[in-house]
Amino acid sequence: MPHTLAVYGDSRTRGLSQGEHLRADIHDVVHRVIDSMGGPDGVDRFLTSTNFLPAITQHTPHLFTELKGIAVGADARFADLLAHNLMDEYWWWSQADRYRDACSSIASVGPPALVGQTMDLDRVLDGSQCLVSHHDDSATLAVLTSAGMVGLCGASSMGFGLCVNALTMLTHSASGLPVAFALRGALAQPDAQRALDFLRSVPHASGQHYAIVGRGPHGQMMSASIECSAHGATASAEANISFGHANHPLASTDIDPHASTGADGSSALRQSALEAALPSITSANSLMHLLSTEPLCEPRRDDRDWFTFGAIVAQIDGAVTIHYTLGPPDTDPWQTAAVA
Repeated sequence: MPHTLAVYGDSRTRGLSQGEHLRADIHDVVHRVIDSMGGPDGVDRFLTSTNFLPAITQHTPHLFTELKGIAVGADARFADLLAHNLMDEYWWWSQADRYRDACSSIASVGPPALVGQTMDLDRVLDGSQCLVSHHDDSATLAVLTSAGMVGLCGASSMGFGLCVNALTMLTHSASGLPVAFALRGALAQPDAQRALDFLRSVPHASGQHYAIVGRGPHGQMMSASIECSAHGATASAEANISFGHANHPLASTDIDPHASTGADGSSALRQSALEAALPSITSANSLMHLLSTEPLCEPRRDDRDWFTFGAIVAQIDGAVTIHYTLGPPDTDPWQTAAVA
């Protein structure tokens, strides 16, 4: 069943705690993920034909340590957990001619400053939803995730939130920094500007949009929208404005020559809905309502193999608050936690 969990200490200690407390959920979801990849042989083919560990250990060594701790605490094979954390990378590796038409993010500079999203994923992950609060000496991070993953989206007590959208039609790299690690690496930064700087500086494994809203180095509110690919980062909205983003590039031209641009279908429909809703987003409640309705929320349906795994709304004003659902927000309740 879904969980909320608070973990404390250094990276290894927090990893061990996640593995121990979420062991049953980790084994359950990883078994299903590995089966969807073709079993252990399929996982090994994926990992031996890519080379993500050097970028992970260079740019986010604390997350490599955390993931090793999760593996030990859960008594799970590290390779299987690593594959579970390479979700976006497996999408382009296994389905080169397709794009992911899922996840919608929206940012409002306020006041209050808000950033939120629906996290649309494969049904195989249902039941593994967690909100993990990481507490160390420098900050608290509240991270929506699947049991055993280092993170999907979240907020930092340092005063900012970070959401993501897959852009699988952008170029990718078999040796770049995977999305889950880029996300958590950015969340570990001391303010929103340095989170943006981190995402601009690292080599990216997968096409991804990152939405950042929060306090900059001098306490000023800021927002940033960037589309990242194997060849760099492109701003997809002007700095410090409200914006929405679905699953096709609005600015980047770094398109994989074998991929569709994705600028039609569900992504175009959701992009229009996001942009139309921007003037009405004046509170966390209004944003939660928007994310709970179609076309942004994808209900559980027997005829579809993806759904809205969960959703978050991070509110940044005098404090940082995260509102979240551990399932589709049309049916699963919104919950609230202080990020402190």
